[in-house]
Amino acid sequence: MKFHTLLPVRDEADIIGQCLQHLLTWADSIYVFDTGSVDNSWEIVQDFASKDKRIVPIRKEPVYFSETRLRGYMFNVARQQMQDGDWFLRVDADEFHHIPPPEFVKTYIKPHETIVYHQYYDFQFTEAELKAWEEGKETLADRQRPIEQRRRYFTPSIYSEPRLCKYRSTMQWSEAVSFPYNAGYLAKERLPIRHYPHRDPVQLARRYKLRAIMMADETNRKNWSKPEQHHWSEADWRKVVMSNNNPDLKYWDEGEELPRYQFTNHLSSPHIRLTQRVVHSFLLPILDAKRPSFASDVQPQPISDDVQQLLIQELS
Repeated sequence: MKFHTLLPVRDEADIIGQCLQHLLTWADSIYVFDTGSVDNSWEIVQDFASKDKRIVPIRKEPVYFSETRLRGYMFNVARQQMQDGDWFLRVDADEFHHIPPPEFVKTYIKPHETIVYHQYYDFQFTEAELKAWEEGKETLADRQRPIEQRRRYFTPSIYSEPRLCKYRSTMQWSEAVSFPYNAGYLAKERLPIRHYPHRDPVQLARRYKLRAIMMADETNRKNWSKPEQHHWSEADWRKVVMSNNNPDLKYWDEGEELPRYQFTNHLSSPHIRLTQRVVHSFLLPILDAKRPSFASDVQPQPISDDVQQLLIQELS
């Protein structure tokens, strides 16, 4: 039983090294697709790959990020090395698995459960931390410290989505869906992930400028439902700096365990789950045969030269 990770990256040079170090503590393979970084993210990935063959750089190419077309493409590249009974994961560069997935599967998953949703701990950049940054008490040099030391305030996320799945050779992930069809029987337990999208003002300014440019691109907007309401449309990073008085804000004391949250809003009602278990136990190969596969000629959608040049100009 092996664990395969699918990691798209773009302009994550401040965190990608720590991410790869973390993944290498438990993953059997790490497939990386750089979607057009204008910092040295790709060079960091290649340096790691030269020292550990578990890291597989697919390629670097300016393409639109897509939960469907891009992640589906990566899965269909990586599945050539997967076998029935392996597990694969959607991962991002700003995520750290609080319980290593092999340990999680061994300890928390029942034999008939084959797909796992995540439990995010969304670590925040707070007003007090912004003030410390503006006073020079924290600088870019602090990026050498582990991110879990730098950011200790978090909010628990009720929202959840599929992240970990048991592989079977008949499953299909076409370019039209964000996860394989009939992925499996859903586990009650959620995989705890520490999420660090907001790390410091320099990173935040780059992140929000990048996403605002991408969301202003008419071609990209067609890929999203209600793009005007999407959080990528927000250009002002200061709006996401969290007040230290926010009642939802929690603090992770050093040396203490993160609290466990056992939200169940990702689960269907008991009678539906019973039906799903029967279906997933006996009918998946039949259902898989009726699903479309990822077309062999489909590639991630390229970004226009004009948009890429604008990104280079604004972010370099």
